Amino acid sequence: MAKYRFVAYMLWFIGGVYGLHHFYLGRDRQAFIWWCTGGFLSVGVLRDFWRIPEYVDSANEEPRFMRRFLSRIQILEKPPFSAARFLAQLCFGIFLGYLSLLAIPESLLTEIPIVGMLVVPVAVAIGVHTVGNVGREEGPLRPALYGSFLLCPFLALPNGIAHQTVVSAVLFQRKRRYRQTREPWRDQNICRRLLVLGIAATVITSMWCSGIYFNCSITTSSGETIRVRDAVNHFFNSPFWKEFVDTMKRLFQRAWAKGWRRVWSDLMDSLDPQGESNAYRVLGINQSASDEEIKQQYRKLARQYHPDKNKDLGKKEAEERFIEIQEAYETLSKIRLKRTSKTGKKPEQHRS
Repeated sequence: MAKYRFVAYMLWFIGGVYGLHHFYLGRDRQAFIWWCTGGFLSVGVLRDFWRIPEYVDSANEEPRFMRRFLSRIQILEKPPFSAARFLAQLCFGIFLGYLSLLAIPESLLTEIPIVGMLVVPVAVAIGVHTVGNVGREEGPLRPALYGSFLLCPFLALPNGIAHQTVVSAVLFQRKRRYRQTREPWRDQNICRRLLVLGIAATVITSMWCSGIYFNCSITTSSGETIRVRDAVNHFFNSPFWKEFVDTMKRLFQRAWAKGWRRVWSDLMDSLDPQGESNAYRVLGINQSASDEEIKQQYRKLARQYHPDKNKDLGKKEAEERFIEIQEAYETLSKIRLKRTSKTGKKPEQHRS
């Protein structure tokens, strides 16, 4: 299927940092690199603005483009050195190297250091190889692996990652060659292409999640440092999460008993969009209370927490509590008034 410059530029404008235009043109490796790095922090995206016509001609194998390309192959034994591609290999190799190191738990690195010495060089080589095989150039993975593993015994992580990437990229340069056909992804089924990219994206996302969960920490307002994994465990043991899970269970049970059509309305009720449940909680009464009971409770709490009469709390705290009570009473009054005008009857009790 022919590719069009207008469509490529539109996709570049809409999702250039995600590599949409590269995916459209069958340059799946470059689309994946752009997705991982945001188009090398948008620098590569800006460069694509001038390169898209060439990419489109390559994808369509335009006669004029192919004549120039084939004549270049006849003159040159291998592709000339490209500073932009070499720099991209360094950046993406270092990115994957540090990301793979981040994904390994620190405790595992301390107990079994060889894990980092095996995983990180492979990630570096994959980064170098991926960039090196974009477009009309290609090269084997083996020299990139040789280069990344060459310095492992001499350089400690993480300082050695940059040196490993440089050596890996240099050795890869020696084995580069022209690819006389388009990238193989170009002619594959789109579902298969999406599947491959989805798996690759899942691996990258998993590495980020692993790194954040095992090795990152957060600082509280009091200045205490807490591991993210501890904070996550505390969150799943918190009253908020347990209450949320209980609410979802009740909704599922009710939907199973009364039909799935009630799920949405029950869900909205549980989220309390009108603030009705919160108002009952503030006033300290249950939802079956009558209008008179609500009014009596409101007057009692209003006298108790009036800023000029309350001596147990500070004036500011008492004022905040007093305002909260007033807002809760006004919320319930408005809700019940709406229901009265809608039904024409005065509801003495709220439905449970």
